[in-house]
Amino acid sequence: MTKAELVNEVQSEITASCALPYSPPDKEIKRIIDLEMRWLYREYRELIQDKIYILNKSYYLTPAFKGTRTFQLPDCVQGLKSVHEMSNGSRVFGINDPDLNFDRMMSSDLYLTPLSSDQITYRTIQWSFWDLARSFNLVEINHDFNPNTHRLIITGRTPDESLFILAMEQIPLENAYDDPVVIKWMIARSKMSLARIMGAFNYQLAGNVTINYDQWRTEGKEEWDELKEKIKGDDVPDWFIMIH
Repeated sequence: MTKAELVNEVQSEITASCALPYSPPDKEIKRIIDLEMRWLYREYRELIQDKIYILNKSYYLTPAFKGTRTFQLPDCVQGLKSVHEMSNGSRVFGINDPDLNFDRMMSSDLYLTPLSSDQITYRTIQWSFWDLARSFNLVEINHDFNPNTHRLIITGRTPDESLFILAMEQIPLENAYDDPVVIKWMIARSKMSLARIMGAFNYQLAGNVTINYDQWRTEGKEEWDELKEKIKGDDVPDWFIMIH
């Protein structure tokens, strides 16, 4: 769906397929779409997809990186999931095997021996060793990302190898406009804008018809709040912290 088609969809909903003689101007609806899409791209997870970028290690030698330690990502990138230094494989206890790493060894160890009273102390010491030993095979690079400038900043050590960047990228606008939540969101916000425009002046339509702009404001606000709750409910965390 194009922006023009989305504007027509909003106008058809507000005017009840041209049964009512008023609706927000096209320019106002387009302004609402442009403004609200910036918020939806950051908060609505269905409008984001994973994208892989590879930063070649030759970039570390350029004056641009040495002066700012930053890398400019495309404007469609909204966030980063991970930044890892690429290597040929893992080395654990002198064994070069990409399938043998500390994470896998620690995960499998959880199910090998039952956790009896004495084993709890043993496991605590052992897992402390895994955590310490993993630092010698560190591949994660400390970084920071600003969604407004779309710049990746290397805050840790300068990597020796190329970087593997797993980013969160916006889906194309024509696909985002097809989402039912996006359509309903724009309709709700346009109703609120229409109520604001109508409420600025007291006037009547032909035939002494009075405009009840409060109804548009209330209806749009309720629909908007429902959509915000849905977006908030769909974006659940994939981790939790337990505190005694």
